[in-house]
Amino acid sequence: MSDPLHIHEEVVDALRGNRGVVLLETAVLTCGLPCEVWQKAHGDCPTTVDRSLPVHLATMRGMMEAIRAAGCVPAVTAVLSGTPRVGLSDDELESLADDRSAGKASTATMAAVLATGCSAGTTVSGTLRLSAAVAAAGLPQPRIFATGGIGGVHAGWPARLDVSADLGELARQQVCVVCAGAKSIIDAHSTCEVLEAMGVPVLGYRLDRMPGFQCPPSAGSPAVHRVESASDAGAVAHAHWSLPGSGGLLLCQSPPPETAMPVADVDAAAAEAERIVEAGGPARTPALLSAMATVSCGATLRANIDLLLANARLAGELAAVMAAR
Repeated sequence: MSDPLHIHEEVVDALRGNRGVVLLETAVLTCGLPCEVWQKAHGDCPTTVDRSLPVHLATMRGMMEAIRAAGCVPAVTAVLSGTPRVGLSDDELESLADDRSAGKASTATMAAVLATGCSAGTTVSGTLRLSAAVAAAGLPQPRIFATGGIGGVHAGWPARLDVSADLGELARQQVCVVCAGAKSIIDAHSTCEVLEAMGVPVLGYRLDRMPGFQCPPSAGSPAVHRVESASDAGAVAHAHWSLPGSGGLLLCQSPPPETAMPVADVDAAAAEAERIVEAGGPARTPALLSAMATVSCGATLRANIDLLLANARLAGELAAVMAAR
């Protein structure tokens, strides 16, 4: 293992200068999205995607641009050759995107990645842990994090125990995670019950119920606390963190209506993916998401890309609001 933590100079300057900083994970780069240019089999390419770039890199660059448009700094997290990093250069980002051997660094696997000198994309839990490492290094902890959907309690509970490390780390770190709810392969109700038990507030951006990742909420979706603006969300976060022992929050918004899918279509794609995917452990989630994209002729992929960009925009707005408090 090399240095314990590398923080990009731009991120250091932003944190010291009380500018907005938005964390980004890189599992979406290493295993969450296709590593080739847009394929015809997936239908029409979203207009937000640069067709000259691989889908995963084009989406990540789009998220970073959305955060900068809000006047904030994107802090992309990863492990490169055994060194955890918060903030990547363009060359480092492209190197990670090209690295087919890069794995996933969650809180459970990060120590092994560091010890063996490997490179890996960070998951939600891994990024949350690195936010705490920034604070341990003597800088203000980054408080805002944009991702697609969180992990949680997988379908099949309690017959099959499969619970994401995201939930425990959310309860520990004072970070607001902006997302589109739990991934579509997740049992949203069980996940919300666990979050409530862990004391993690779940907020809905102009929503009364949690969205379903690629689809808007339905009447049967879990109830959430509604907020009407980024300023309202920031006020709740500030109040939450003023209480002793408080951890993180979720701020959920629906995917953009242009590519959002009907609940029945997402459920059908998820059920078919569950039927055909045999992978387990850390490999299961990316395998399921890939299978869903294939089964849905790219519909889940288009929704995923659009919600990632929308969440980055909202996170940038929230980070700017929080920095101005």
